[in-house]
Amino acid sequence: LQLVSYPAQFDVLLLPNLYGNILTNIACGLVGGPGITSGRNYGHEYAVFETGTRNTGKSIAGKNIANPLAMMNAGVDLLDHLGLKKDATVIRNAIDKTLNVDKIHTPDLGGQASTRDVVNNIIKEVQETTRL
Repeated sequence: LQLVSYPAQFDVLLLPNLYGNILTNIACGLVGGPGITSGRNYGHEYAVFETGTRNTGKSIAGKNIANPLAMMNAGVDLLDHLGLKKDATVIRNAIDKTLNVDKIHTPDLGGQASTRDVVNNIIKEVQETTRL
């Protein structure tokens, strides 16, 4: 209940896998859903960047309505980790503009946009930002 009521009080939660998965799903719901949130797993030698939750999405497969942002955010996290901060920032800003300025949302966020619409808008924003 504390996580839902006062999430800002937590910086890091160290949990066993089962409870970590449960709390991850709850936390994703707090910020817009599993279609947005990326996850990071760090080990001694390796790091893995992935979507924040593990949902197969069987019910939306092939319908062009999946939210691509969790996977794109995982890619941005990877770029940050590799020290490619400028590239990560360009893509992160394009994602932010697509969601919050252009208001292009997939059905899971209450919109009508397709997966392709979201990706194409992000590409357009990146191209506009990086034009010489």
